[in-house]
Amino acid sequence: FGIITAFCNQFLSLLFVRFMVGFGIGGLTVPFDILAEFIPTENRGKYLLLIEYYWTLGSMLVPIIAYYAIEIKDSWRLFVVLCALPCFISLIAGIKFVPESPRWLIMKGRNEEALDILRRAAMVNGKNPRDLFPHGCTIKAEDGEEEASFKELFQPRWKRITLILFVVWMGFALCYYGTIMAVTRIFDESQANDANNADDDIRASFDYSAIFISSSAEIVGTAFAIATVDRIGRIPTIVGSYLAGGVTVFLMCFFANQFGRSALVAISFVARVCEMIASCTLWILTAELFSTEIRSTGHSAANAVARIGGFVSPYLVAGSAPLRTAGIVFLVVHFTAAFFASRLPETKGMELGKATDERRNEPISRCESSGAELI
Repeated sequence: FGIITAFCNQFLSLLFVRFMVGFGIGGLTVPFDILAEFIPTENRGKYLLLIEYYWTLGSMLVPIIAYYAIEIKDSWRLFVVLCALPCFISLIAGIKFVPESPRWLIMKGRNEEALDILRRAAMVNGKNPRDLFPHGCTIKAEDGEEEASFKELFQPRWKRITLILFVVWMGFALCYYGTIMAVTRIFDESQANDANNADDDIRASFDYSAIFISSSAEIVGTAFAIATVDRIGRIPTIVGSYLAGGVTVFLMCFFANQFGRSALVAISFVARVCEMIASCTLWILTAELFSTEIRSTGHSAANAVARIGGFVSPYLVAGSAPLRTAGIVFLVVHFTAAFFASRLPETKGMELGKATDERRNEPISRCESSGAELI
């Protein structure tokens, strides 16, 4: 549907196609959650954050592609096509390399399939799979773990966490994408021509180098998150970055006409560092809060609710509202997201789904063979 966007000539068709693009984005949570299940507790935060560099690479490629397609070729259609092409690479890689969740397979009673995946993972890590998972080995699902539906999110065990996550994710999308659009608006050089040019046909022209520099801030943001997430914890990292992000985005929007280019580049860089720290740490926290039977459903639901914030952000930033008004709204939303995030349980050093479970110290599964346990 990303490529089909280039062939849309009417608003309704464009609206439908972009809706389907957003629908597909919801699938991003599935491979992320599967990876979380494979990584040991003590290393989970670090390695889940390392894959965020691929997200950052994509963010940095966007202004480069935009410069080529829009500035040089003057074609937004070419831009959306080029941006959609990496999705096909991801599709092929996902089909070929991403395994099914062993925990889910065990819940479904497909023990041998789960063992095959675990044995292949052992071989990749240089271990003898027959020593770890000998013939006749049976892996037991955690007690009380059974398949759950969407409505389970609103049962007593998950209701509070679900509603808080919905608020935080909505704030995340509005702040993250809103900040990116605010940076783009600030470095939109064609706006300066609007006041002095009565011609309605003004070609968009951006300060691509400034936008690229701000995009590269996500490298720093991910590195900072890696350094802090397993030291001070998920919640302090999210709360601190939201508070700092709110202040920097407010300053960027409120004083956009007073600051020089260098100052704006610097403050937009810091703003995107903060947004990246908060957003990628929130992804980890969400995957860790839910247990296996509800993890993908809960994570996907939070991601879907986030689209509401993403939907609002263009009207706030790209609409007729002054940037100063947008800056005040961003400040309030950042602080609100920080407050609600502070009400979530910490997951550092805990097994997946155990932060809200009194049985948090029990093993996830047991592999029994001749009375022995593999924990």
